[in-house]
Amino acid sequence: MDFFEKTLSIEKIYKGRIIDFENLTVELPDGMIAQREIVRHPGASMVVPILNNKKIVLIRQFRKPLEKVYYEMPAGKLDDNESPLDCAVRELKEETGYTAGKIQHILSSDMTPAFSDEIIHIYTATELIAGETQKDKDEFIDTEIFSVEELVKMVYSGEITDAKTIIGVFIAERYNKEVSL
Repeated sequence: MDFFEKTLSIEKIYKGRIIDFENLTVELPDGMIAQREIVRHPGASMVVPILNNKKIVLIRQFRKPLEKVYYEMPAGKLDDNESPLDCAVRELKEETGYTAGKIQHILSSDMTPAFSDEIIHIYTATELIAGETQKDKDEFIDTEIFSVEELVKMVYSGEITDAKTIIGVFIAERYNKEVSL
């Protein structure tokens, strides 16, 4: 079966600082016409910061949409013409103060393909060197260090619910098992 939906028209609804909204009219594989509301996002990078003792650096910050404080891996959106790698390096330094001696792309993930085109590029960062954070003026962030075992428990207990961070926790768990071999 052909699942492709042909775009017939695009109505730009909103252009924001971070995201844009579009309403698409599409032709379905059976010829019917439907509407698709799409959130356009420039993409982002996330870093799994792994210390020499195999512990992981997380940030803690308030997120307005769900009105709660989250534990998260350092991450941020791509700036104009910025590569995912450059974004990962920048966000690691800005949010945690660390710089990586080694940074490696692990995977890229479509975060919410039902309504958004956001792709997040996920990296591991090792051989970390501590330094000063360079947070944005509107960022209020703390850093905390956890063992991978603690993080896995936090995922299963519901203390960590951020999808990108959950992916990062399981990448860290696998990394620690492979390094131990």
